[in-house]
Amino acid sequence: MEQPVVTLRDVCLTYHSPETETVAIDRLNLEVQQGELLGIVGPSGCGKTTILSLISGILTPTGGEILVCGKDAQQARMLTGYMLQKDELFEWRTIRDNILLGLQIRRNRNAQTERYADELLAKYGLAEFAKFYPSQLSGGMRQRAALIRTLVLSPQILLLDEPFSALDFQTRLAAVEAVHRIIRAENKTAVFVTHDISEAISMCDRVVVLSPRPSTVREIVPIDTLADITPLARREAPDFGAYFDKIWKLLEHPTEK
Repeated sequence: MEQPVVTLRDVCLTYHSPETETVAIDRLNLEVQQGELLGIVGPSGCGKTTILSLISGILTPTGGEILVCGKDAQQARMLTGYMLQKDELFEWRTIRDNILLGLQIRRNRNAQTERYADELLAKYGLAEFAKFYPSQLSGGMRQRAALIRTLVLSPQILLLDEPFSALDFQTRLAAVEAVHRIIRAENKTAVFVTHDISEAISMCDRVVVLSPRPSTVREIVPIDTLADITPLARREAPDFGAYFDKIWKLLEHPTEK
């Protein structure tokens, strides 16, 4: 079996203040395989986004080990791409200029990387909107642009932090379909945080259910019978309800065995 591209081994994180300390994550163990789309769900405040920040190297654990492509997460920061809850597109920049922003910041904007950005825009249906401004695009198209902005940096691992939460339901369904298709087409490994159980089942290969804080892995649910079909098709599949009920019960009764 291939080595995991992300490994969290006995990871702990404690926040300190002058008055007290708060254990946010306690001995958390997790592996992400190459090409996997791994979902993370859990109670509010349990540390889902914190786990993404640890994998990306933004935060340093107070205990345990995090490896990204065999390197310490702090040394592998350039290997991850982070897609936030909001698209964070700058309204005064065109879509193309927004997509090229990360390359500018990394001082890697050149003819080759610009050509790659243009290829991604064309491949995923945004070429004709390259000179538009964000306010001229729908919510789903903006999310596609935000994902392309992340992909153009050629990350090994995508970290998605509730990227559809700001969208209305109909737009959200279309955006999930589009983003899932792009991640699969680009053969990317992704870790996807969401509050929405249905969204996690429709998007992911496995769903990690976290315990309340201090967070640890409650259970990992493989979505194996729904592999190789689209998110919308998964929602209509007979097994969808069984997966939903299982994850719902794990979240509603976190102390039951």
